[in-house]
Amino acid sequence: MHRAAVTTAFVLVVAAVFATTAASAQTAANIVVRSGISGQVLPLQLVVVGQSVKLGDTLVFVRTSTGSAIPAARATADGKVTQVMVRVGDFVNIGDPVAVIEAQ
Repeated sequence: MHRAAVTTAFVLVVAAVFATTAASAQTAANIVVRSGISGQVLPLQLVVVGQSVKLGDTLVFVRTSTGSAIPAARATADGKVTQVMVRVGDFVNIGDPVAVIEAQ
């Protein structure tokens, strides 16, 4: 009987772990958006926390070494911006994280 109780307890723990994992998988995904080009962050349309974005919206513009103002990062999903990791005047490199979007 003792062995049956231990087995039952183990099964309940495993079930709880799977239920927790499944519940967290159903929550909105946070997507880190990275810069696709190097340059100095411009104030032009710099995204803000809480802003709703659509797939393809520009999040950050940079001034490149040639002096051009170019979109450095675009929204990779529809959602809401939960974090902006750059400020006007910052220098970003290719691959640097610039924002986090909570996908919807």
